[in-house]
Amino acid sequence: MPLEVWDLEVDGVPLYRAPRGAGFGALLGRAVESLIDGVAVTTSGTRFPSLCRAIGRVVLVGGAAGEVVWRARVPALHAEDGEHCAERGGRAILARLGVRGLVVDLGQSRLKVSGARRRVYARDLSQVPVSTRPVELTGRAALVAFVAAALREAADEERPGAIVLALPCELSPEGTLGTCSYPWRAGDSIVAEFLAAAGLAEVPTVLINDAELAALGVAARGAIDAPTLVLTVGFGIGGALLRSDP
Repeated sequence: MPLEVWDLEVDGVPLYRAPRGAGFGALLGRAVESLIDGVAVTTSGTRFPSLCRAIGRVVLVGGAAGEVVWRARVPALHAEDGEHCAERGGRAILARLGVRGLVVDLGQSRLKVSGARRRVYARDLSQVPVSTRPVELTGRAALVAFVAAALREAADEERPGAIVLALPCELSPEGTLGTCSYPWRAGDSIVAEFLAAAGLAEVPTVLINDAELAALGVAARGAIDAPTLVLTVGFGIGGALLRSDP
């Protein structure tokens, strides 16, 4: 299950504002300990499930995970090939669907598209700037063009039977989007616009939170024998909780 940990507060400072210096691993550890102790506080008022009290392990994934020096009473490990966990999770979903397709991970600094081969595209902040609050949609058209062009390039090489699309935002069970650093509002229809602009509107698409997809990639490596918190460390901090059930 995805956990919105991006604004977990330590000493009154949310994680997204915390300096990424030598002490960041200890700060992350304290944030996780607050989940285990049932005293976690977020800026947005998020409430966390009781299963967080049983977290027995942390797995760090993502482009900046290797820089984290972990310090906490709960053990942590760096995922093997951590930058590719989301891709591995997407491949697992496609395998369960019995189709070949694309795994698309729209991170907040890079877009990763994996089909016949893996492509990585950097976000151009001059064209798609970090969104303000309230959302003003500056750069929205450029974002649609950016994602659609990447999808077309991959689809031209091999037409997908399905698409797994990971987004760096909260998603409702119905697939309604929350907000993030990209210029879309809560409930936006931008995913349909990505697909339509790429000529892929008819392709079945699985929409999933990016941290949740990375957690599926961790689970694909082997059985989970204790509740495990997967933390994605990149532009921001994401989280997903794996139960110890198969």
